Amino acid sequence: MPPKKEKEVDVFVEVVVILLIVFFLSMLLVRLDAYLQYTGGASLWAALLAFLNSLYPWIVALGIIITLAALYGIFYCLEKIKAINEEENKIFNPTPEPAGAISTQPKNPRWDKIVAQSNSINSSDWRSAIIDADVMLEELLKAQGYHGDGVGEMLKSVEKSDFLTLEAAWDAHKVRNQIAHPTPDFNLTDRETKRVITEFESVFKEFQII
Repeated sequence: MPPKKEKEVDVFVEVVVILLIVFFLSMLLVRLDAYLQYTGGASLWAALLAFLNSLYPWIVALGIIITLAALYGIFYCLEKIKAINEEENKIFNPTPEPAGAISTQPKNPRWDKIVAQSNSINSSDWRSAIIDADVMLEELLKAQGYHGDGVGEMLKSVEKSDFLTLEAAWDAHKVRNQIAHPTPDFNLTDRETKRVITEFESVFKEFQII
């Protein structure tokens, strides 16, 4: 649906054109009547010639106005055609993204938050990132139809042929369990956090949720 403002502009132009036509027609009729009365017994042809001769400056002015209006109309139509062609090209001939280019398509905001936490300088954010990613993994497994008491139980029922990143899922989940039930010798580092997040990422990409 075209914008309302554009409709209003089109209507305004039409009204102006109609008023100009009415004005010039009225002027022609008035001047013609005056010349016919002034010439009295002269022939109709002679009266018309004299009438048109007196209107020459007005005819020139009208011609200039019509020419300018026509040029504006041509320019306006060309711009509209250009805009239509651009929209059609976006739909039917999309420009392929170069290899390695960063996609501008919206991502999974939940995953974006997890990645941001994993890049934090605070270790508490690292733990939160891994725990939140494990929650996403649990939801993914349930959506795939797996059942069990927690992620570990569900992963046990997964066939490796149906889950190419099963080992990555297991390893990432084990780190999550270490965070939930830490031992004295467990120390979560920045490097380990990024490794685990990368494993979660490989799982989520396999099932196209990020």
